[in-house]
Amino acid sequence: MFTKCVALELAPNGIRVNGINLGYVKTGEAVRPHPNKTKADELKEKLQNMCPFGRAGEPMDVTKAVLYLSFDDTSFVTGHNFAVDGGLQHVLSGIIG
Repeated sequence: MFTKCVALELAPNGIRVNGINLGYVKTGEAVRPHPNKTKADELKEKLQNMCPFGRAGEPMDVTKAVLYLSFDDTSFVTGHNFAVDGGLQHVLSGIIG
């Protein structure tokens, strides 16, 4: 809701506002050694298996989404939250929702 409100507020000034919602992405934090390595490895494997693509996201996956939104070709896109999660949100909404 915040993204939409800010987008509406700033649109008259020609400013676009969009959000990126991440799934499990292999970042420094995600691959950093954890005190309970077994539990951390189990969680990583579970998240990867739940993802329709069967893998974790790469930082470049996020970079490409951000670049896409920065192009002039998307100059009429504002107020959206883009999920960069390999479809994980749809799996979780079926489980949780």
